[in-house]
Amino acid sequence: AYVNPAARTLLKGEPRSDEIAPAAASWLGTRALWIDARSRAAYDAGHVEGALLLNEEEWSTLLFPVVERWKPGTPVIVYCDSEGCQASRKIAERLRAEAGIDTAKVLHGDWRKVRLRQ
Repeated sequence: AYVNPAARTLLKGEPRSDEIAPAAASWLGTRALWIDARSRAAYDAGHVEGALLLNEEEWSTLLFPVVERWKPGTPVIVYCDSEGCQASRKIAERLRAEAGIDTAKVLHGDWRKVRLRQ
């Protein structure tokens, strides 16, 4: 039976084209710009080392530091609490559409499994 390739990716739990697997993200490490799309309280409770906070609620005030730190070609990895969380996807889409950051990808999986390579 034919299975649409996009559906197969979702069924296997593999990253989509706009996502990055935790192992690949860990390998990029500090060469990537990490964006935490969760609430300020969640960010303050713990986040990927060096990650910048950028969420929907504070988009207009938090966007400038992200744009200021991003350099063209630098990978951007956006994460939230889990694969079911859509905040990271929304932020990544806005970064691509509104800020012109075409390298924004969504972390596929749990950010707590990421071990940054220096």
